[in-house]
Amino acid sequence: MSTKKIKLENIFVVLSEPKGPMNVGSTARAMNNAGLKDLVLVNPCEFTGEDARKMASGCNDTLLGATVFSSTREAVADAGYVVGMTCREGKYRQNIMSPDELAKTLIPVTQKNRVALLFGTERTGLNNEEISLCDSLVTIPTSSLNVSLNLSQAVLIVCHEIFKASMGEAEKIPDECDREIATSNEMEQMYEHMEDIFRRVGYLNPQNPGHIMMAIRNIFARTALDGREVNLLRGVFGKIDCYANWIERGKTRRGKKQND
Repeated sequence: MSTKKIKLENIFVVLSEPKGPMNVGSTARAMNNAGLKDLVLVNPCEFTGEDARKMASGCNDTLLGATVFSSTREAVADAGYVVGMTCREGKYRQNIMSPDELAKTLIPVTQKNRVALLFGTERTGLNNEEISLCDSLVTIPTSSLNVSLNLSQAVLIVCHEIFKASMGEAEKIPDECDREIATSNEMEQMYEHMEDIFRRVGYLNPQNPGHIMMAIRNIFARTALDGREVNLLRGVFGKIDCYANWIERGKTRRGKKQND
């Protein structure tokens, strides 16, 4: 057991397809207010112009230093923990917490892992494909008078809760919780491997394969596998793959004999 605080340097903010330059600039400012510097953008609007710079208000190092990717999967690839922001509920949206609950969760996670805070596009938020990349989801409580938040407002609220937690007293965490988690890219490769095997053995519904795969993702999201455990599971699925190949070859040979 040891005392730890959140490591802000291991947290980065991802904006997926932001449409407004002013929102991107405001996000850079909100991040710096909370001690965060690492901004990542996916297929963004033009964000280096005057409107964005004005809203960044002196935080141009974060704004102009943003890393740009063409897909959300690439943007979060090296994260050990991906947190998506959503105001919607649904069968594919589980493991939902509030911003203050998230802040407490990040104390052990940020010790040895990169954490991605993923925000969707202004009008529609995160799509289901992006939700599938997330280990947890966060919903910001709002009044029923207006449940919608501006993008940079949402960034500020979430980042501020994390900053408050980082400024508080260090908390005791079990040593076994202070560990390196498999990256998002490692997990996505495992899921692709699993889905391919499940298709071959007829486990998935061809009309809706995502239903089972999302349930499996939710299970593993609660376990926080490390790289060694991912490799172990992929080894198991590799053996299943070999067995499936053996069965298919046997069926092919029997079919040829019957046709002779």
